Amino acid sequence: MKKLFLIVAAMFAAVSFSACSDDDDNGHVSDKPVLVKQCIITEEYGETDIVYFEYDSQNRISHISSAERTDGKEEFLFSYNENKMTITYKQTDYTEPDRSYTEIYICEQNTDGYIEKETDPNNDYTTYSYKNGYLQNQQPSYSNQQYTYNWNNGNLVSYSAVGEWTTTITYSQSTATPINLDLNFVNEYRWSYHFWGLLGKKSKNLPQKSVLKHKDSANTLTNTYQYEFNSNKTISKVLVSEVQTGDHNESRNYSIKFVY
Repeated sequence: MKKLFLIVAAMFAAVSFSACSDDDDNGHVSDKPVLVKQCIITEEYGETDIVYFEYDSQNRISHISSAERTDGKEEFLFSYNENKMTITYKQTDYTEPDRSYTEIYICEQNTDGYIEKETDPNNDYTTYSYKNGYLQNQQPSYSNQQYTYNWNNGNLVSYSAVGEWTTTITYSQSTATPINLDLNFVNEYRWSYHFWGLLGKKSKNLPQKSVLKHKDSANTLTNTYQYEFNSNKTISKVLVSEVQTGDHNESRNYSIKFVY
């Protein structure tokens, strides 16, 4: 699970306020993030997966779960105490109950609700640093590998595992009514602190393309994004085209629908 909380898509590859008001009536984008209740992922051949989000009275994430399958389910439960967030991860296996397990992660948060330190069940930890609310560095205790984040004009333009790979992001000029989830990491829709919006401010523009390049190989992973919108300028769907080149040449197309 620990690795899932890092940059999942990139390895090959707070929480916000209440729903927006009627600020959109005059054609203006609202400044208040809207809370996402479901992500419906549809693969190009029609297979679907659903991730559910629930929130507490302060609009903090309280529960995340996957659509139940016949063989089991995954879920996260969140509890809060001052500047500490406890995340309980449960993997339930219906066919082989002995394979079910529970893990607990402890996250220390700053005054903005962003994670500054996450400690996993093995007492390994990862620290996160910010500048003006924007994530700058990520450092795991169990590795010398450092992750850095570079911003320009309110947009995350690149992030790197120093000396190993770099992901570069380009943007359209479009903006949308903000949501509490981070669209720069929409590929990590399964489980990710990044996607959950717990690691700092989000980019102001909509990402158009991300390209991951490895330092010592020709391997690349390119994602391009297209958007569909609701009448209040929230994003209704993201269409993702994923192309992998190098040692393996593969492609994948899928969509992520947001339900509010």
